[in-house]
Amino acid sequence: MKTVEVEILGKKYYIKSNNPDELLKHAEYLGTQLEELNEKFNTVDQSKLFVLHALILIENYFNELEINKNLSGELKQLNELLIKFEDEI
Repeated sequence: MKTVEVEILGKKYYIKSNNPDELLKHAEYLGTQLEELNEKFNTVDQSKLFVLHALILIENYFNELEINKNLSGELKQLNELLIKFEDEI
């Protein structure tokens, strides 16, 4: 593991990672997202920004879970139709 220095909202963090390049990319993305939230909500409280961003991520996560659930159901139906079709041939 390698320790990587990342800067988010002007604060430096030292994080160990097996993939420093990915970590830097993710930290840059997080910094950009937090800066955009800061501009939108005009708050200097960084903990509020992190909580807002976490809530956005959680909302996206649950949306993706629902999409995945729906797709899994559709895939199951397609597999059942394929099995039925194969049995008829």
